[in-house]
Amino acid sequence: MVASDGAFSALTRENLQQHVRRRLREGGGSRPQLLLVEDRGRRAVLKDYRPSAWLLRAVIGPWLISREERIYRALQGAPGVPRLIGRLDRDALLVEHIEGRSCADYADGELPAQFFDRLMSVVQGLHERGVVHCDIKNRANIVVTPDGRPYIVDFASAFRREGPLAPVRRLAFERFRLDDLRGVVKARLLVGRIWNEPDAQFAFRRGAGERAVRALRDGARWLFKLLSRA
Repeated sequence: MVASDGAFSALTRENLQQHVRRRLREGGGSRPQLLLVEDRGRRAVLKDYRPSAWLLRAVIGPWLISREERIYRALQGAPGVPRLIGRLDRDALLVEHIEGRSCADYADGELPAQFFDRLMSVVQGLHERGVVHCDIKNRANIVVTPDGRPYIVDFASAFRREGPLAPVRRLAFERFRLDDLRGVVKARLLVGRIWNEPDAQFAFRRGAGERAVRALRDGARWLFKLLSRA
């Protein structure tokens, strides 16, 4: 595990605490711990399932980390995506830290129209690489850099179009691709205060098929949280 300038090459579980600058989120239950770490002047975010519930720590966490690592590798070099640094161990993944503010922290009307155009371009870039994020509607997953560029973070819910059960995955990909785009348009309508009726129809109306897919996804998330408390 090493950044392009050699940072984090010596990071281990044993010396981790020497590099921690801030605890971004406590771990436990179904939630991984998030730590801001630093080495040689470079900052990164460590997602760590070690403090999570036993089922997550023993079985599901390593699988989720491997899955998210594959997503980041598929998106390596894509604009608006943090760079993958690597695995600390089976339980933890390290990615580039993006300086900025969460889109959720901005008041309605505070961000300009150009920001949402750039955000749409970033999201479409994910789709061109065969990845859907699946949680763009959560504006905490959108980071605004000091110079106004958008970054998408937290790819725990994302998946790739290609893989086992390819026909099913491709069908789900198209559904969630629209969901990603709706997340951008909804943010533009609400945070950007750039309102028009066609966009509102697209962002807020869902067909029966999409409601069924979303219900299945939400049910899987509920079961996952239930099992993690067992």
